[in-house]
Amino acid sequence: MNDYKISLWLTNIITIIIAISLAFAIKLIFNPLLYQQQQLTGENEQFTQLPDLVNLDELRESINLNQFTYIKVSGDNLSKPIIYTKKSEHDLFSKILPLPLSTSTSVSNQQTFEYTSTNDSLFKLYRSIVLIIIAGLILTMIIANFIYFRLFKKIEHALVYEITNDVHKETPFTRVSDALHEQKLLIHQALQKQESKIVELAEQVNTDNLTGLHNRHAFRKELIQILTHESNPKSAILFIIRSFELSAINAKRGFQQGDQYIIDIAQMIKKGIERYKNIHISHINGADFALIAHEMSIKDAHQLAKELKLKFDEYQQFNNLDNVAFNGMTVITSNQLPEQVLTRADIALAKAQLEGVNAWVFEPKDNENVALGQQYWTTLIKDIIDKRSLTLLSQPIQEIHREMKAYQEIFTRFTGENNNIIPTENVFAMALRTDNIIKLEQIIIEKVISKYRVQTSHHCRWGLNISSSAIQSSSFNIWLERLLLRNPDIAGSLVFEMQEKLLDNNLITSKRFFEMLKRVGSRSAICNFGKGIGSFRLFKELKPNFVKIDASLIRHIESDSENQQFVRMVIDVAHRMDCQVIAEGIEDIEQKQILESMHVDGIQGYLIAHPTVL
Repeated sequence: MNDYKISLWLTNIITIIIAISLAFAIKLIFNPLLYQQQQLTGENEQFTQLPDLVNLDELRESINLNQFTYIKVSGDNLSKPIIYTKKSEHDLFSKILPLPLSTSTSVSNQQTFEYTSTNDSLFKLYRSIVLIIIAGLILTMIIANFIYFRLFKKIEHALVYEITNDVHKETPFTRVSDALHEQKLLIHQALQKQESKIVELAEQVNTDNLTGLHNRHAFRKELIQILTHESNPKSAILFIIRSFELSAINAKRGFQQGDQYIIDIAQMIKKGIERYKNIHISHINGADFALIAHEMSIKDAHQLAKELKLKFDEYQQFNNLDNVAFNGMTVITSNQLPEQVLTRADIALAKAQLEGVNAWVFEPKDNENVALGQQYWTTLIKDIIDKRSLTLLSQPIQEIHREMKAYQEIFTRFTGENNNIIPTENVFAMALRTDNIIKLEQIIIEKVISKYRVQTSHHCRWGLNISSSAIQSSSFNIWLERLLLRNPDIAGSLVFEMQEKLLDNNLITSKRFFEMLKRVGSRSAICNFGKGIGSFRLFKELKPNFVKIDASLIRHIESDSENQQFVRMVIDVAHRMDCQVIAEGIEDIEQKQILESMHVDGIQGYLIAHPTVL
């Protein structure tokens, strides 16, 4: 639009130049007439018949000076020229291409007259013509400017309308309209693509990669939206579903089976909520799922919990599991803190674990004692310790080479009232939380020794897992050393297994514990070996009898050349230090064959055997 305005100003300037040019052109046409009229005026006054003049007064008396604007009389008899000048109303126009002076000589030839006449009639005509033309041009220019400015405004409005309105209608500027419409379509398409990408990225941020469900971020956002909805209070039911078998499946069957276990639970939950409206499901961490059921009644929540339990029970029987998932439920209402709601759900979850396999509990409101869940666990763990409510299971390790003695790993299963199985991982976690972990470790070891004593065959080593808390406890170390010294015939058949990460974080106490085991004749093993950067440093510092290669290194060993090289290096280093190597998490025959070719000493996993009750 600025270019058009510049063009308009240029047009105005050109119009002015044309007006000036016309004034000069007309004057050029008039000049011969003016000069002819000037000559006639001089002849009429008879300059040639005048006597020699001496001064200006004689000139005034001799001719009519009103008809002249300039007269100059010069001659030899004059000391200086006689000059007459008069201002005229036509001075401005006379200066445009001025006329030459007319000349006459006196009768005596002694004086010369140079003059210009007023030419009033012709100058008036010339002035009128010029003024009319200039006025016409100026008027035309003003009208043109007005029309142009109005046109520019209309163009601006038309362009703004074209840009801001989606309706495509005919305008005087067809090509402009078509071009704008085409550009708008292109921009609209580009914006749609960008919006799609933004939605896709937002969906990715809020989506769990494994299950395709909403993740913890999306769950937290939805929960806070409900709790902070003050103007229009909302309510919902929160379900926290925890799959307690995940760690056990990862350790015993491998991470692939663990992932499939989580996916299966997600599918069961999705099928279970199909007939209910407005329920959002999220996978908030490895073992936990969260459901937010908007505007659901407590009756419907109970019904959904029962249906989910049936699905979990069927899955448990089909897959031969101890448990599948527990379900803790509570109410979400506005004007509460997220921690309040989540604490109630956690308490409900703790209660559900005491109710039996795949059980569920609804916690409708805040308890007076927020630590009620911990009290339940304190009572439960004390009951387990007092009644020795635990069962031992074993999973054999297949020896690959003759030098390796038979070896089986011992697992612990805990039972509550009515012989309900309680997830081992939860028992240990809550025992640590309630300061009962040392007592729990002690009764497990005592039961293992008691069980080993009554076995018919004493040619097999038994491996027991020891927690980090036990290793760091001086009183536990003293107790264990005395116990093993009292049972020297059994101490030599026990292998105490500890996770690499725990040992690396507590190297000094770990070294002291390993030295104690050597003194009493027991053996040591490092589990989950190969995950930390200090793996080989532990070889040198602790000098274990066994290392158990982490299942994550075995999972894709048949196709991962880097893992093959690393495992081969672990085996070579271990053998040089008289340490035997066991591979965990063996799931298929290809893994077994590759590890046999690497001269591993033993293999463990579901391909070899499932854990069975001793």
